[in-house]
Amino acid sequence: MAEPRIVDADCHILEPPDIWENWLPSKHRDKAPKLVKDHEGGDAWLTAVGGAADPIGLVSTPGMPYDQFRWFGVTYEEARRGCYNGEARLTDMDIDGVAAEILFPPQRTMSHFLGDEDDDFVLAGVEAYNSFLFEEFCAPDPTRLVGLAQIPSLGIDVAVDGLRKAKARGAKGVIISNWPSGSESISRDDDPFWAAAVDEGVPVSIHINIISRRQRMRGRQAAAKAGNQLYDMSSEATRAKAIGGMSHVFSMAAGNITSMLFTGVFDRFPELTVAWIETGVGWLPHFIDCLDDRYWRNRAWGDLPIEQPPSFYWYRNNAASFITDRSGIALRHQVGVDNIMWSSDYPHHGNDWPYSRKVIEETMNAIPADEKAKIVGGNASRIWHLDD
Repeated sequence: MAEPRIVDADCHILEPPDIWENWLPSKHRDKAPKLVKDHEGGDAWLTAVGGAADPIGLVSTPGMPYDQFRWFGVTYEEARRGCYNGEARLTDMDIDGVAAEILFPPQRTMSHFLGDEDDDFVLAGVEAYNSFLFEEFCAPDPTRLVGLAQIPSLGIDVAVDGLRKAKARGAKGVIISNWPSGSESISRDDDPFWAAAVDEGVPVSIHINIISRRQRMRGRQAAAKAGNQLYDMSSEATRAKAIGGMSHVFSMAAGNITSMLFTGVFDRFPELTVAWIETGVGWLPHFIDCLDDRYWRNRAWGDLPIEQPPSFYWYRNNAASFITDRSGIALRHQVGVDNIMWSSDYPHHGNDWPYSRKVIEETMNAIPADEKAKIVGGNASRIWHLDD
């Protein structure tokens, strides 16, 4: 039997050194992220997020043995060009046997713009990234390099406009990093965005978390006041967060998934598709069971605005991606074979390039071929309409 078509549902781009010089209007460049040197001579991006500059060491690791990972001291000359160059990325995909990649922006860099107080700067930064994505990085082959447009953090009208503009330029999907209306929690004010997504046939992706513009602003203020030591690896707390930080991924994703499932979004917009990225899937069966249990126990008095148990909407309207998740594969029927997608997270340090096919085979060799084909590519192709 022929090997299934592999579509990587979660890849990233390391910003090329000249991205803001080339794409951000000159009047905003003094506030752009700055490429600086870390204390070991490596390249790092200094942003307004807080703390020291963000080194590129752990977001440029394809092909590197685990015991050679370095957070600091890595330069662009050492990093593979596929991390930041679209044409080179295609070569790396060929080596890895990957037909297409779904591309997400570097979220810490996006946060530099999304959390700024200047509306014009927010919009200029997001549009600069989106233009770079579609006109430079994905240009060598947009059918294989599938960029998702970042949506700005400027309220519902700008969010809807951003989605429609993304679809007009050929985007297969969008990513939101805050609730579309700008509130700190989901509300009916977000409905025009969900309506536009359905109208345009565009799936909406959420990469781990939702953080409002105001939350980002407060975080920056707190970091400045506290002297944030995000990259102080002499700190036990920093090391623990950097190395074992999956628990916060689950808690953040769970809260946002709960919000969408229990607030009637999928009753009002039954054709809406939401993809939850880099959340893993092995924990979802227990989570979904818990949500259904709360629904059945509280539906009589809770005045819940949903017509079906939460699991109904999960299976019909949602999907999630994983990197390596043996529990998720074993529990795939409870998660939903149609609701899970393999990914590599290239070029971040969790990736297995150039051995993705080997990892897929080792973790999925015992499952039926049709199910494997959906998980490693078929579901992503369907959700993002790659064959249209």
